[in-house]
Amino acid sequence: MAKTFVGIQIGAISFIDEGVEPVLDLLREKAGVNALMISALSWSRGNAGRAAYGFPDHGVAEPDNLQGGAFWQPDPAHYAATTHRDFAAPDPLYAGFDTLADVIPAAKARGMKVYPYYCETSSSSIRHIWQPGFHQFLDRDHWGKTATRPSLLNPHYRAWWRSIIDDWFSNHDLDGLLWGIERQSPLMDIFRADSSTGFDEYFVAEARARGINVERAMEGYRKVDQFLAGVRKGVRPRDGVFVTLLRHLLHYPEVLMWEKLWLDAHQAFYHEIAGIVRFFDPKHEVGYGIWQVINTYNPYLKAQYDQSDYAQYADWLKPVLYNTPAGARFANFAESWQKGVLADASPDGAYNALANVLGLEAFIAPRADAPMAGFSPEYVKCWTENLIADTGGRCKVYPGIGVGVGDGGASKPITPEETKAAIHAAFDGGASGILLSRNYSEAELRNLEAAGEALKERGLL
Repeated sequence: MAKTFVGIQIGAISFIDEGVEPVLDLLREKAGVNALMISALSWSRGNAGRAAYGFPDHGVAEPDNLQGGAFWQPDPAHYAATTHRDFAAPDPLYAGFDTLADVIPAAKARGMKVYPYYCETSSSSIRHIWQPGFHQFLDRDHWGKTATRPSLLNPHYRAWWRSIIDDWFSNHDLDGLLWGIERQSPLMDIFRADSSTGFDEYFVAEARARGINVERAMEGYRKVDQFLAGVRKGVRPRDGVFVTLLRHLLHYPEVLMWEKLWLDAHQAFYHEIAGIVRFFDPKHEVGYGIWQVINTYNPYLKAQYDQSDYAQYADWLKPVLYNTPAGARFANFAESWQKGVLADASPDGAYNALANVLGLEAFIAPRADAPMAGFSPEYVKCWTENLIADTGGRCKVYPGIGVGVGDGGASKPITPEETKAAIHAAFDGGASGILLSRNYSEAELRNLEAAGEALKERGLL
């Protein structure tokens, strides 16, 4: 087994499809895995289901039609503070299986650490429809409509999460928690033409307490939304899209005040979770997964999420640095902005401008070649170094290395050579370990073997 931290994200479906002990033995022997990040609660196929972009060389090669929920058996004794108690996954595949009770003893017998992993994704398409009462957690958008994602200021939602963590750490031999950071602020949801969150009665009350003019803020968000909707339909103002967008924000400063309110609420939620986990044992580790859109692609989100802040409440960080599919993903992100915020620029102009301001020029190919070129492994090294420097070395950094995540369209294949190069780059950048990602159900066995080979080459296995 590895001498350093080697984690992998994994869902209950893989243990059901392939067996608990065979999976654990495979991970330990092929890749030196000594830490499991188990998606014990999820509605996201990407985090808890079978592969989303074609099937690897193990497991069951058919969709699992994930409904999601709890993949362990919640203990009713811990949910007195919340009315939301019926959230066990209803999928027939999981009947009789408890991903914590059935996996942790076998993992501990092999010297593996275990962390529940939850990623509150940015996707507004995920629906918790089957859960009775879940709608009581839902936020509102800037038009006053009920959103599809929970409100981070809703006290009932927060009480539910305190109950879950109470259940997890009271009943199971866990080493900590990994929480994935993917939610975007209301303005960024509007930039990507999606349903926003952050406007329910709890946000409105907090805004009024801060002296923010709620009506002006709502009007400002709606103006920006209507303006960008017109841009996407081909409307071009005389002064240009970007200048006109800045004019809207200048005339409605309440929008940026609301953005700061939302960011404060977001971070306070993570601070609260970290404190609860350590309440059970100060030795418990709290890790945060930093989405690649945040740490790499989006300049506004990079400004929001100052990486030095993570050191205040995290023991370790997993920056998502999937360099192989990054070429396609960054090109897609640049295209989406070129249709809206950066519509004044040509497709190549928007792509190159974003690469320039984000410091990516040394790692990328020209836009036309980007999907099949990916980012160079040097990107992994540089971004690891940057995160360590930004946090002053107060957090360990375990870069997320893609071993099979792929992409929905044309994308550079993840090969053993790509896997090894990325792992070497991570350690060259000062990483304290690695986290094989996105999910074991998507990973190619040859890439897991390559991970083990890279660790052996560095004397870590």
